[in-house]
Amino acid sequence: MIRTYRKDEHKAGFIGVRVAVMVDSKLMQKYYSFKSTDKSEDEILSDAKSLHAKWMMEKNLASSKRDIAAKELRRISSPYSTGVKGIKFRISYNTCYFHVQGTTNNIRFHKNFSINKYGYEMAWFKACEFLQKNKDYALFDSIYKNIPVKERLLIVFRYLYFTQKQAVHIGALAPVISEDILVSWFKQLLMQFKNNKPFKAEVLKYMSDHNIKDAELLSMT
Repeated sequence: MIRTYRKDEHKAGFIGVRVAVMVDSKLMQKYYSFKSTDKSEDEILSDAKSLHAKWMMEKNLASSKRDIAAKELRRISSPYSTGVKGIKFRISYNTCYFHVQGTTNNIRFHKNFSINKYGYEMAWFKACEFLQKNKDYALFDSIYKNIPVKERLLIVFRYLYFTQKQAVHIGALAPVISEDILVSWFKQLLMQFKNNKPFKAEVLKYMSDHNIKDAELLSMT
């Protein structure tokens, strides 16, 4: 929103332009006064429009990321599902990985591929490669191209931490999930689990380790 205030239109007497946009549940706003500047009103309005466009782009980007993650997460039938039979998500303490398992000719096979070690895409490639080798799949490309969105790991963490009460840590997610998505997700969880002191401590440690300066998130911990 961009609004221009003339004399007597603002209850506090402000005369100028206000820019306000909600970005990822956070109000971003700035006031441009016509009085305390050498710029013309047209120049001020131009600056306000530029800022508004920037914030709207950030809003749309955040919304797009949430929508994509939500659509993918709704498709999950199991907390560990990747969408490919034989490959599952796992989180152990400070590590996320793809766990491959199956049976060929009555012989079981299994192996873990660390996402934190190899990176998300390379760990997925290695997992698909190992599955193909042991199951003799001919359609490797179709399996590999079905790479799940990494935000599915949030479902795994939530299930393990809050439902199974397992010792998994935010540090496992930090190298994999983008900071803006994690911060937004932390806020959702802290609203739902307001009295969970261990999780609040986890979030505070993450904020300290990554120099996160989010006043709203800090107030919730």
